Amino acid sequence: MREKYMNARVGLMTCCVIILATTNTGVLAQSGVTLYGNVDGGVMFSDSGVSGGSLTSLASAGFGSFWGLRGTEDLGRGYRTLFQLESGIDISTGSSISFNGDYNSATPTAPNGPTITGFNRRAYIGLDSPYGMVQLGRDYTPLFYAAAASDTMRLQYFGNLQATLQITGGVERMARVSNGIFYTSPVMGGLKIRAAYSFGSESTGQGAGPPRNGNEFIGIGAEYVNGGLTVVGSVQRLKLPLTAGAPLVFTNLHRREDALIGIRYRTGNFTFTAGHFRIGSPINGSNTWLGASAIFGPSTLYLQVQQLKQKIPSLQDRHGTAVGIAFDYALSRRTVLYAAYGITSNNATGRFAVIGSDVAVAPGAVGATPRAVAFGVRHSF
Repeated sequence: MREKYMNARVGLMTCCVIILATTNTGVLAQSGVTLYGNVDGGVMFSDSGVSGGSLTSLASAGFGSFWGLRGTEDLGRGYRTLFQLESGIDISTGSSISFNGDYNSATPTAPNGPTITGFNRRAYIGLDSPYGMVQLGRDYTPLFYAAAASDTMRLQYFGNLQATLQITGGVERMARVSNGIFYTSPVMGGLKIRAAYSFGSESTGQGAGPPRNGNEFIGIGAEYVNGGLTVVGSVQRLKLPLTAGAPLVFTNLHRREDALIGIRYRTGNFTFTAGHFRIGSPINGSNTWLGASAIFGPSTLYLQVQQLKQKIPSLQDRHGTAVGIAFDYALSRRTVLYAAYGITSNNATGRFAVIGSDVAVAPGAVGATPRAVAFGVRHSF
């Protein structure tokens, strides 16, 4: 009798273990967290365009260095939750890249908020469904995706479209926004729609803080893909807080509008891109570009030319022609060697820099011509 009892207990325990193992396997198959990133390091030789302006340094001149966490959970019937946290890294020091994304703490002298560190690139939680994806937090704007799709360099190497940020005043509230709600539609007949809204400073308008609705942002973008052809466009509007007086105080809001249209066409191993970006007053600038790339086995050659313009009240127009050439060679699916060269020719009043992914070489004087060359390696994981 005792033996039968023990056999029954062992059998019951075995069944429980099997059920728990099956249940856990199902859970693990439906959810998970991934650690990912990119480590990019190279030696850069730069010249600011003035006597004594040459420098040799270590920099991420390719795609930049960053790490992140992303995870999903399958909820069934086409629904899933997702999150992503991503932070840039300064490869030369190992420190996190600082940013100004806390609009709630903005002051007249720091309208983007104080300098902070953390997940500067992306930080959101969202819900994906057959009707599209909704995200809450900090992420890229629709205009960013339009720029990336029409950039020959894919926002890497010298001469990529991040040169546009010199006109807009930086990545904040143009390519990334905090306090945001983001929507991405399903692909319908090759068309995808993106939209974003940011509450901005979330200020009541009282005291010394930003005006009510300061930094409020709304943007929309579209991407159409048909075979090797991609056409993109985006418009966005920002309520920019203005300051005046001594000491500086917030006065009122100015509505700034940005717009971009671009195209990418791939045929065989060759890709061609072109586009135009415009930003309204009080900045009044534009960027027009043309680029091409060619694949040769594990190697890719890139070339892009940009015409940067900025019209500032009471000053002469600023012009700059930025040229970027890059070559990379894939040692494996994750490791790439690269060489990149960039030069920006300014007019007499121009002050445009040579821009890489995470590095910039500013002109040593107004009208100077900065240039840079870098040799490096990057590894993605």
